Amino acid sequence: MADISLRYGNTTAKVRTRGAQITSFKTADGREVIWQADPAIWAQHAPVLFPVCCGVRNDHIRIAGQEYPMTKHGFAQEAEFQVAHVGDDFVDLVLTPTAESRAMYPFNFAFYVTYRLFEGGYTTTFLVENRSDRVMPLCVGGHPAFTCPMEEGAAFEDYQLVFPELEEGRNTLVAEGGLMGGTEVLADFRDGHVLPLRYDYFDQKDTLVFEGLHSRSVDLVHRTSGHGIRLDFPKLEVLGVWSMPHNHGSYVCLEPWHGMPGRVQDTDNFEDKPYVTLLQPGRVYTTWFTVTVI
Repeated sequence: MADISLRYGNTTAKVRTRGAQITSFKTADGREVIWQADPAIWAQHAPVLFPVCCGVRNDHIRIAGQEYPMTKHGFAQEAEFQVAHVGDDFVDLVLTPTAESRAMYPFNFAFYVTYRLFEGGYTTTFLVENRSDRVMPLCVGGHPAFTCPMEEGAAFEDYQLVFPELEEGRNTLVAEGGLMGGTEVLADFRDGHVLPLRYDYFDQKDTLVFEGLHSRSVDLVHRTSGHGIRLDFPKLEVLGVWSMPHNHGSYVCLEPWHGMPGRVQDTDNFEDKPYVTLLQPGRVYTTWFTVTVI
């Protein structure tokens, strides 16, 4: 395991090869944007989700009629990635099959995670290559945790999520076993654009899951100063919002997913999972999200 330091101008970052997690992103004025993984609260920074997003029923998936064990969020978050390319302001990490992955996911693949800095932000790109001789189902996503509150003297509840397009505020509910079951419209979703943050959302619901959004970005900002971060996710269909229930840490995760937990009524076939990509042999799938300080 190694930590790789990146810089663009006065913007700096650190990326860990284990799990391909970004562990630090600091603005020109030295402000830390990424949650620093306090083990007493939540000991992660920004997990990478592959080949599933979130949990699966009974911790198993079915591919072509055969059952395989699968950990929550997939095996990539604990795997050791190799450095494919690195420069002053970017790093390109790659994961190929291991004995552990083959027991869960019987495919020959290459999973690339690239971080590239720009002044005041960074882009995370996922590229998956199917090196097998058969169709490979996959989901992929991010789980970055952002420091919240971001300003001295502020509180978690001083922040809000602001969507640029008019939204209904419909949340997909987490049911027993971590599957999705039913929906609700959040009463506090104001004017179709603004959702104030409250810890009791997570205490009561665990995760807020928004699918079918018109917006392809969301701002996490202080309600008075307007300072915070913008998350752009142009090709990722689902946005999860999470903080550890009953823990009340100084962070919130904004999670762009190509995929989501299975629904209660779904089959357990991987090929039927919501938003799954069925990648043909020799083809690649790519997507990305961008974080910008505002």
